[in-house]
Amino acid sequence: MSTPSGSSDQTRRDIQQTRAELGETVAALTAKTDVKTRTRTKATTAVGGLRRRVTEAGQSAKTRATQLARTVSQKASQRATSFEQKSQHTIGAVTGSAKAGAQTAGKAESSLVTSARAMTTKIGSSVRTKPLPVLAVTGTAATLAVITYRRRRSR
Repeated sequence: MSTPSGSSDQTRRDIQQTRAELGETVAALTAKTDVKTRTRTKATTAVGGLRRRVTEAGQSAKTRATQLARTVSQKASQRATSFEQKSQHTIGAVTGSAKAGAQTAGKAESSLVTSARAMTTKIGSSVRTKPLPVLAVTGTAATLAVITYRRRRSR
């Protein structure tokens, strides 16, 4: 009982194909039963997602802090300008009153005008050269606003 050579070649190819399929099946089963590798893969994926979220949160906080600092700076500048304008107005009123009083009092004009000018110069230079107190107050206000915002948001 001999088999024709064509049939024998076909049988060999079928056997080789079956072996290849069996090898793939064994590899797939091995991968499914390898709990350690699957756990590492899931952990790596979770860590990557967590890192991405932390990075996004950091960038969001940085952007918000920059916006808040810009707002605080603008408000501090506006308040300083308003303070300077009010002091100029007050000094103008004091100077006007001093001139009116000086017309009747004589020498009083000179000392009041001089002191009003000195005070104007002192206040103006103080605001220009040392904006730190104004910025400190606005910085404190901004910090309190952020704390209040976070507390309200967490409720």
